[in-house]
Amino acid sequence: MPKNSKVGYAIKANDGLDVPADMKMGRLPTPQQLSSYIKKVTQFSETEYHETDVLEVKEVIRNRPNVRLGVRGLLINGKGDPGLVIPINLNTTSVPVVGEHVVVVEREGVVYYTDIINRKNSLNENSIPGVVGDYDSTTKYGKNFQRKKVKPIDIGEGCITFEGRFGQTLHFDGHENTPKIKISTHVDESDGNYRKESIDSDDASIYLTSRGMRDRFDGEQIEGKKVLIQSDGIFIKGRQEVKINAPNLSVINDEVKLGSRDATQAVVLGDDLKRYLEGLENLIELLAAALGTITPTTPGATALGTYKGSSATIKTQLATIKLLSNKVKTI
Repeated sequence: MPKNSKVGYAIKANDGLDVPADMKMGRLPTPQQLSSYIKKVTQFSETEYHETDVLEVKEVIRNRPNVRLGVRGLLINGKGDPGLVIPINLNTTSVPVVGEHVVVVEREGVVYYTDIINRKNSLNENSIPGVVGDYDSTTKYGKNFQRKKVKPIDIGEGCITFEGRFGQTLHFDGHENTPKIKISTHVDESDGNYRKESIDSDDASIYLTSRGMRDRFDGEQIEGKKVLIQSDGIFIKGRQEVKINAPNLSVINDEVKLGSRDATQAVVLGDDLKRYLEGLENLIELLAAALGTITPTTPGATALGTYKGSSATIKTQLATIKLLSNKVKTI
C-alpha cells in the first residue's frame, strides 16, 4: 500500500495457503527442499493491492462554501476514515443518502467517489447502514428524504436510460431500431416490477420522434418527425415573445381564452357576422326603395337624401372592407 495513502488496501493473494512449521529438512537440506520451502514462503507472503475501496456514507454535505457536495463515512475494506470525499464528475452529480455505499478512489491526495453501488436494485435508495462502524437503528436517510416505491421503466434492446430516485426518466429509446427520446415523470406505486411508459397516462411527458412511434397519441397514429407534449397543464411564457411558425395551427377543445384566463368576451364568428351584415344591407336597400317614393316636396326629403347617401356608403364599405381573416379560423 503506498505511503500516506488514504484509500487502498491489500489482501492475501493465497488466503488458504499455509507454510508448515516443520518442513522435515535435515541439517543439510537438498536444493529441492530449499526451493520448495522458498516458493511456499513467497506464495504465502503474496498480496493483492486494491486502489479503490467502498465507503459507507455517514454524512452528506451540500451547498456549503467551497463544498457544493461531499460525503463523510468509513471505508468498508480499509476500515478507516478518509475524510471529506467529493464527486469525481462535476457535470453529472448523484447525491447519495446516508447508509448508501459509494466507490472511492484517491487521485493526487484527493479522495473522490465515482458511483453509488447497487445494493438493493432500487432506484429510490440503496442504503444499508451499519455495515462498518456502529449500527444505529434510528439512522435517517437525510433531513427530509423519505423512502418510496419507484418502479424502473420497461426497457428494450439498445436503450439507454437516466432515471431519478422519484420516477423521473430520460429515455433514449431504441424500440423498432428508430430513434426516440422520451422525457417523463410519473408516480407509480402499483404492483409490478416495471413501469411501461405511456404518453397518454404518465403524469407529464415530452416525446421526440424521427419516424413516429408504435403507440398512439390522443387517439392518433404518430408518423414521422414529431414533438409530443402532454400533462394536466402546459404553460409557456416568453419574456419578449412567443413565436409559432406553422402552415396549420389547430386549437382543439371546448374553450379557448386569449389575453387572460379570466377572459369573458366572446370572439365574433366572421362568416356569421358577414352574412348578418349582408342581410342588414339588403334590408337597408329595401327600406331605401320604399322611401324612394317620397317626392322632393315631401317633409323629410332632405333627410332622405342623407340616408340614401349613408346607405350607399355602407354598401361600398361592406363590399370593400376585409372582415374575414385568411389565417385565423374558428367554429
